[in-house]
Amino acid sequence: MLQNDNLRYGAVAQGFHWLTLILVLAMFGLAFVMGETPKGPDKTALTQLHKSVGVTIFAVTLLRLLWRWAVPPPPLPDGMSAFERFAAKAVHLLLYMGLLAQASVGMLRSWSAGAPIVLFDSITLPALIGPDETLEEVFGWAHSLIAWGLLALISAHALAAIVHHVKKGDDVLLRMLPGTRAAQEVRRDRAS
Repeated sequence: MLQNDNLRYGAVAQGFHWLTLILVLAMFGLAFVMGETPKGPDKTALTQLHKSVGVTIFAVTLLRLLWRWAVPPPPLPDGMSAFERFAAKAVHLLLYMGLLAQASVGMLRSWSAGAPIVLFDSITLPALIGPDETLEEVFGWAHSLIAWGLLALISAHALAAIVHHVKKGDDVLLRMLPGTRAAQEVRRDRAS
């Protein structure tokens, strides 16, 4: 099923979710390798790939938000406390904001350094700001800070899903995993 229903996320939402995770993990890997690579053509190529993946994350996040607006997510499980409901909504909001902010700040950092953003060696994005050493430093600091914040939010999000699955026995985790509809129905039957 492509669309969400009252029990689980559809294939489109699941695809956006897992694609985003893969891209974000790739970005952390690229950032680490870039930091260890000496200046030269290899570092330049890694940096451009990092920028290309960052712009891709920005675009995927916008598409994901449009999909979420058009096809609302399934409701949270009935057994969740008011605090859990608030935390789930807050973390989702912060994740979306963080993904968009991280990509935006990364682009601004690149432009303030006077460095072009060439998407997958083919399309050069027009610079929205000119070179500025002070801005480059500020955007560099912000880019690093947001990255660590995203890592913390992603960890909290994953841990909460695992806790819900293992400790609470609800379907929070299963409704985002592809191919788990049958397992979800078995859990519901056992709970009835």
